[in-house]
This record gives sequence, C-alpha cells and structure tokens, in this order.
Amino acid sequence: MPTPEDRLLRELQNDSGRSIAELAQVTGMSSSAAHRRMRALEDDGTIQGYAARLDPRKLGLRMQAFVEITLANQGQEAMDLFEEAACGFDEILSCHLLSGEADYMLRIAATDLDHFDSIHRKALAKLPGVATMKSFFSIREVKPWSGYPVRSE
Repeated sequence: MPTPEDRLLRELQNDSGRSIAELAQVTGMSSSAAHRRMRALEDDGTIQGYAARLDPRKLGLRMQAFVEITLANQGQEAMDLFEEAACGFDEILSCHLLSGEADYMLRIAATDLDHFDSIHRKALAKLPGVATMKSFFSIREVKPWSGYPVRSE
C-alpha cells in the first residue's frame, strides 16, 4: 500500500503546479500534513526542485538524437574534461556515463537535420578527448518520460 509520501510524490511528478490544498485532497491528507511532508521531502533532497514540462514540438524541436561517445582515454582527467565540456553546452540535454562499449550517451534536441549539423559542428566536435561518435535519430517517441517510479518498500 502506498505511503502518504509515495502518493504525494506521484502527484507532484504528475502536476507540481497544483496548490497544497489540491495535493492534500488527492492524497488524502490535510493541507498542513501535505505541506509538512513536502518540506521534509525538499529538506532531505528527495524533491530537488519544481519545473514545467515543455512540449519540444511547440518550441520547434521536432528531432531528437542520441549520440554515443567513446573517449580516446578513459583516465580520470580525460573524463573530467569531457564531462565539464559536455555540461557547458545547452544543446546537450543530458549526458550519461555508460558501462559497455561506449563511454557516454548524449541526448540532443534539434529543429531538423540542418540544426543538428550545426550542433554537431559547434558543440559535439568541440568536446575534448573523443575517439568515436555515433549518432542515432529517434523516429518516434513511444513512451515519454513522465517521472520516476514511486513505490512503497
């Protein structure tokens, strides 16, 4: 059975723009209890912030690419330099250190192939220590990310 915190976290991930009174009602808590639990979850770092989910198509970003990166050297300094550089480009939406053949996976949003080419030349080509780069283009998003699973233990 889900705990009150679980219900609150699920509802916040679904729509964090609701008032505390609305969240309290849908989670079966009083407003003061919902407020206290939210503050506790913020204080312990479970809730790291609040943001709006934007429709990339409304922003003109109709293409998503995933780029596998393999570094020439997997030493700490090379990885640190790569990660610092990757974090410096707004065009790189996310960067994940991987296990397996490639070292990193980047997610990029672009308006079209010409825009991706520009991102490739202005951002990806400037990343330090890259030995190989493979790009994959998303044909269609089947299941959009909608939050982390929240389950009671």
